[in-house]
Amino acid sequence: MIANKKNNLAFVAGGLILMFAMLLYVFGNTSSGMYATAVVRNIIQQPDIDPDTQEKVYAVDIEFTAGPHAGKIMSTEHFESPGSIYNLDLEVGQTVLAVAEEQEGQLITGIDEHYKAGRLMFLSSLLLLLIAGVAGKNGVKAMLALFFTLIVIFGVLAKLLLSGWAPVPLTILSALVIAIVNLLIIAGRTKKGLVAIIGTFSGVVLAGLFGWLAAIMLRLTGYTGHESTYLQLLNAEIDLRGLLVSGIIIGALGAVMDVSISIASSLLEITQANPGYDRRKLFASGMNIGRDIIGSMVNTLILAYTGASLTLILLFAMQKEDFPLIKIMNMEFICAEIVRSLAGLFGMVLAIPVTAAVAAYVYSAGESQPTVNIAADTANIE
Repeated sequence: MIANKKNNLAFVAGGLILMFAMLLYVFGNTSSGMYATAVVRNIIQQPDIDPDTQEKVYAVDIEFTAGPHAGKIMSTEHFESPGSIYNLDLEVGQTVLAVAEEQEGQLITGIDEHYKAGRLMFLSSLLLLLIAGVAGKNGVKAMLALFFTLIVIFGVLAKLLLSGWAPVPLTILSALVIAIVNLLIIAGRTKKGLVAIIGTFSGVVLAGLFGWLAAIMLRLTGYTGHESTYLQLLNAEIDLRGLLVSGIIIGALGAVMDVSISIASSLLEITQANPGYDRRKLFASGMNIGRDIIGSMVNTLILAYTGASLTLILLFAMQKEDFPLIKIMNMEFICAEIVRSLAGLFGMVLAIPVTAAVAAYVYSAGESQPTVNIAADTANIE
């Protein structure tokens, strides 16, 4: 018992060290760039006020606490307009994200934003402790899996896409790596993990295929917003339609993985509780479980996309005359979001029978069953 606890603790500690080492390697140290943290030391309002905009000018002394200028106090101007949502409302002693950049031999400084990263890390740490306290070892393993996923997407996938790799094959490969690592961490090297990996990969590939065909049928170009245009200007070689499909694959991965591991785990419990179940009964049970999962997961996917677009929905509601339904349904980025939802649902729904069939075969493989049941199973499969 004590040995198991020590092994679990060593696993968690080693995993955390590995993840932080990978994060440092992928993203590097950002304190040497133009952005760095600074503390506001003094604020003086200037007497000049723009008569048209009523914009106020402040002379602010900031002390850099990181980066190449750490320890230095520099002065900069800060502007605020009455009633603007972009006002920072600076206070002495406040930590901000500052800018210090060399331009034509002159050092230009400024205040960019409130410093949020520290409190964000604090909130994330609280959540991590909560998950670890409630779910124990499994909760920590799930967070490590999430950490690995973020590293693959932001540190590996993004860099390779910018290097010119084909988006769709690269994203499918990345999704497979993410699924394998996540499910091995969560389920271990077990039959359950194998079944979940096969089900997840099949669902993700089908979601990507649906998204690609839909993009061709609807003539989607991938220009879904200002960020797409800006990205194309920065790198004209990037395939925006391929990026659209890649986003569909990544978006579907979580839901498909959730469905696959749920069915794989449920059918394993059924097998252990009912050793006499043949493949046909296991498959039928998996489909019944999948049908119940579909009801909640459909709402999960649709509500996730709806919540992210709530501001846009309100804008359309306020301007119904300018944006009738026929106009909205033909807008590029609206069609792209709908395709994302439909592709995720497509992959998730088809992952259910695939996972159920694989689980029925794997869990019953090698077990002694009556000849009549095997014959019936074989006929049913064929």
